[in-house]
Amino acid sequence: MLDPVAWAKRASATRLLTEQTDRIASALTRAGVNVTRDGDVTLISAVTGIVETMASYRACRFLPTIAARDRRPMVNGLKLFMTGHENSRFFRYAVMTCAEPVPAFGDLRKTIQNLSRRITRWANYIKKSKEKRGGGYDVKVLFRGIEFTRATAAERDDAARARGQTSNLADRFGADTVLYHVHANVIYWPTRNIGAVWPDFLRDTHRFMKAEWRDNGKVEKVEEIVKYCSKPNDTLAASDDELVWLYHQTQKLKICQPLGDFKVWMKTLEDRKEKVVSVHQGRGNGFLERVKKGKRERPVDEDDEAGDEDAAFEGVDPPEKPEQKKRSETGEASPPANIVIGLSLPQWRHSPWAEPMIMVQHYDPLRLSEEATCDIAAWKAKAREWWDDAFAPPPEEALRVARMAMDEAMSDEDIREAAEAACYILDTCRPTVPTGTPNQLDEYEIGNEDELEDDLKSVVRLFEGAIVVKEIPYDLSADQRREYEAWQQGIWMQTQRDRMLKRVPEMAAHYDRVRRRMAALGGDCREAA
Repeated sequence: MLDPVAWAKRASATRLLTEQTDRIASALTRAGVNVTRDGDVTLISAVTGIVETMASYRACRFLPTIAARDRRPMVNGLKLFMTGHENSRFFRYAVMTCAEPVPAFGDLRKTIQNLSRRITRWANYIKKSKEKRGGGYDVKVLFRGIEFTRATAAERDDAARARGQTSNLADRFGADTVLYHVHANVIYWPTRNIGAVWPDFLRDTHRFMKAEWRDNGKVEKVEEIVKYCSKPNDTLAASDDELVWLYHQTQKLKICQPLGDFKVWMKTLEDRKEKVVSVHQGRGNGFLERVKKGKRERPVDEDDEAGDEDAAFEGVDPPEKPEQKKRSETGEASPPANIVIGLSLPQWRHSPWAEPMIMVQHYDPLRLSEEATCDIAAWKAKAREWWDDAFAPPPEEALRVARMAMDEAMSDEDIREAAEAACYILDTCRPTVPTGTPNQLDEYEIGNEDELEDDLKSVVRLFEGAIVVKEIPYDLSADQRREYEAWQQGIWMQTQRDRMLKRVPEMAAHYDRVRRRMAALGGDCREAA
């Protein structure tokens, strides 16, 4: 469960990204560029039953939802890579900016490629020893992310003057000319202390970049480094013709790219068919973990085959592209409907309580086969079992709390109280007390709202039609009480054992790191102890 107020903000941000993507995609379609892919995917909420059809887009890097899709695995991977790296505290962050902005309809593509290649040459130079015609700095570059900002020449001049700088872009290009300024966020790792040669490092870096660059100190927050290539509001301000130009200028380019050791680490994940996801426990608190990918591969996208030029420039063979299957010709049978793809990880898509999604391609409820119907029903039953085991509220109450949070008609505290109370509301459609436990109740009785305390009355009134249910107390004999206490003790011990088993890999990894560090110091752990 997530905090309902935080969930509402997150859901609103996701909805805004979707709306922005739809507007940009519609503008591109009007201008003759179709970025929508065939083969829609429908998500069926396995617990709440909400059916939602998702539009599928090509790998257009400035579409907000595509940018978010590409950014998430990079952010998660970089976080986990830094968590397991013993020298991550020495990672630094720099911004490298092109000297000249690019006017709209200019050669933005060449500017991005030149900046990327200069960073690649710089990375090779500062890593190599002087014997190999390098700088001898022993600095490794781990990440490069391209960004570009959009503003008129007059707006850029005003911003420069506000910073106390001199700028005459309006005189050179015209005050209303739209200019794109390209820069790159770079993470690099000095593998040794280079304080003595720091001035030489700055001078060589400036010589390679031939532009402004700024060291921003140690890496503090990955999200501030791995960003979208363009701000959605900037993209929405562009005309239809400008969007078409931007689409062609960024097509098949590597916008965000892991380099060096981080690239090797990400390649290992890919070879093992793994990905990094956030595993949440309790109220949204969780940790990053490597998990196996599903068996279904992403469909081939011609716009997603980026980086062949960069790979050739770096002396690496580009990966082989899987053979694309030809589409059915006109007149042939239509593609099959209701292809059940699988079950996703739990998502907070429709309420503060996470639930898995059943993914179906070409969903048509009127053409559901018996096999697909059985698969969907089986997954729904299993998901509901997981939902009840986690003591989540009835689905209708979870959706009611979600509506309260999204409407923002109540205070944050009232919304949180409603979420806390939802878990204790009786679901008359199914039993709420598990069978076979010593404290199982034989009967319920309907209570009176007037018997509740004032603070509980205000909570109950939040739920229209809610019923106050009271337990019928009964006396326990001494033997029954001992049996109940033994049952509670057994549950507690099993919970502690489960927690310890989950921590075994983490503890083993910790002691392995300690042993490696002590070995590097020339001793072993026992001698140090």
